[in-house]
Amino acid sequence: MSYLTIDAGIFFKLIAPHRHQQIYIDLIDGWLQAGYRLCAPTLWAYEITSAITKMVHYGRLSTTTGREAFQLTFQLEIELVSPDEEQAFKALAWTERLDRVAAYDSFYLALAETRECALWTVDRRLVNAVAQPWVRLVEEPA
Repeated sequence: MSYLTIDAGIFFKLIAPHRHQQIYIDLIDGWLQAGYRLCAPTLWAYEITSAITKMVHYGRLSTTTGREAFQLTFQLEIELVSPDEEQAFKALAWTERLDRVAAYDSFYLALAETRECALWTVDRRLVNAVAQPWVRLVEEPA
């Protein structure tokens, strides 16, 4: 089975109304139709829930739309992977390598590294810092 690790930023772009939203809809749809299994560290669920509640709180999404977005998170059947000792050590190593204070991004990197798959993100700074071909940026047109 072929995996792709996706960060929470891609899902934010999928659910938040903006002019390039269709890019993310097509991207996820294309991956699923190509037979990829999407995965993320369990931290993804916390990040998504927090983002949806913030968008509802600040009026970027209605309560109804927020609940629909939350349901979508489970309809996509993203495999959430709990960190074990190996994942935690890999995340620690990435955090040290990138000279970061927090390890959140490092858990995505550790999972992609373990699954030997691409990590897709909207975080250009992360892609530039890691400088590995398997860490890929989803770009929007200018």
